[in-house]
Amino acid sequence: MKAFVALMVMGGVVAFTQAIALPSGWIRSITIATISENDIDGEVVQITVNEVVDNPAHCADSTGYAIRDPNTVRGSLALLMSAFVTGKQVDIFVTGGCDKTGMPAVSGVTLRK
Repeated sequence: MKAFVALMVMGGVVAFTQAIALPSGWIRSITIATISENDIDGEVVQITVNEVVDNPAHCADSTGYAIRDPNTVRGSLALLMSAFVTGKQVDIFVTGGCDKTGMPAVSGVTLRK
């Protein structure tokens, strides 16, 4: 999710655009390549995806996303497994931070029809 800002220099013809990453938000229509559930300083679900990873926090691992929130990890795992098995896409909510695994952190999952 990117927003674009244009800046024009007064008195000249120079103009440029700069992509600015938004700190958090929904990423739509993600196709899951792999799912793993690990204990890396606590329970974490990691997914790798076929799309370019939205990584506004410049996390070290940009191959996928990590879900660690103990309130949502089991439900998210169930939704992700359902999407993976049926070939459906998901929407994920990126928090804008990095997980301990080095991947962008996710706090929500929605299964697409």
